[in-house]
Amino acid sequence: MEIIPAIDIKGGKCVRLRQGEFAQVETYVDDPVKYALRWQTEGAKRLHVVDLDGARVGMPQNLDVVRQIVRRVSIPVQLGGGIRNAEVIERMLSVGVSRVILGTSVAQNDDLARCALMMYGEKVIVGIDARDGFVAISGWMERTTNETAVTFAKRMVDSEHVGSYSPISAGMAC
Repeated sequence: MEIIPAIDIKGGKCVRLRQGEFAQVETYVDDPVKYALRWQTEGAKRLHVVDLDGARVGMPQNLDVVRQIVRRVSIPVQLGGGIRNAEVIERMLSVGVSRVILGTSVAQNDDLARCALMMYGEKVIVGIDARDGFVAISGWMERTTNETAVTFAKRMVDSEHVGSYSPISAGMAC
């Protein structure tokens, strides 16, 4: 088992949302880089970073902080929050993020899930946020149709879901 400490960033600071509510924010540390270094010093083998502002608006918003974290720590950093297409995936990987977490985008777009998994393989993680058992999207602000988190997870791991899909043969780019 691997335990991965998480750093949630909102407004450039380490925060915690109470029950996923953006209105109920508690700031822990003003300097996420310092906190990332602390986790590394305490033995973390990887960091899980979430750009909460990015999750809310659909595009990473705390990229400068993420860049600083990646540059300062020597352990892999995985990032989620607002990563919703291949262009953003490429940009996040180019700044040194080791893995990207796709949530809302793949919950709403099966083709993106297939394409991203085919193009990036192990560099893509499918994250599932759930509220009341159903997939939550857009930084917990909405709920998808009536698909449960368990059903969605099973669909994502289904070997036929990725199969021999080719974005090129499908005539699309992620």
